[in-house]
Amino acid sequence: MEELCVIKFNSNGLQLILNPDCDFMDLIKDICYKFLNSKEFFGDIQTILQLRGRELTAEETRAVVESIELNSDVKVLLIKDEDSYEELRASLDEKIHKFYCEKAFENAKIVKGDVDEDMHFDRDVIVLGDIKRGCTLTCDRSVIVLGTVYGEIDAGVSRDESCYIIASEFESESISLCKWQNPQMFESKGGFFHKKDKKGALKCVCIFEGEMIMEPLENGILF
Repeated sequence: MEELCVIKFNSNGLQLILNPDCDFMDLIKDICYKFLNSKEFFGDIQTILQLRGRELTAEETRAVVESIELNSDVKVLLIKDEDSYEELRASLDEKIHKFYCEKAFENAKIVKGDVDEDMHFDRDVIVLGDIKRGCTLTCDRSVIVLGTVYGEIDAGVSRDESCYIIASEFESESISLCKWQNPQMFESKGGFFHKKDKKGALKCVCIFEGEMIMEPLENGILF
């Protein structure tokens, strides 16, 4: 059986040779499986990633990167695309909101940078930065923050309990969803999530069975 993904590791970084013909979902599952089972071998490294064998969209490239980072301690700093290097976060973050937010409306508001003042939106919001301390983001719908939440979020103001909040890190206890609050959930020690949680794993706050909960997004709580 032809390999879906072949991993090579050398002084220049990681190289993934991708099967050009297989289903993309099968490819992602194979990458997840291989990096999870090789986690100790790769260790905690920062590396350059080279992708060969298959042409990928920006969304697919980010899906590959997230599959690596969520299943190992590898941090991808740069993508090497054949003959040139491309800065991963700077070049892709503005193109990948569909990967993170398949359920968001197509007209979701994208904040290209940090929230450094009070803001209010009547639709879904994707923040390509941090929520700064002392600032409040109020949103009638759902919120995705690709950075860290230092300030306040009041989401789901419409009281639609299908709304959610996703962020890389929560460094604030002032989080409200559909008027629900649970400050203890965001405490640095003793809460449901604390400093020892998996680095880089996106966290999802949602309403589940009448309670406000927080789970790693990879657990599939929204799907």
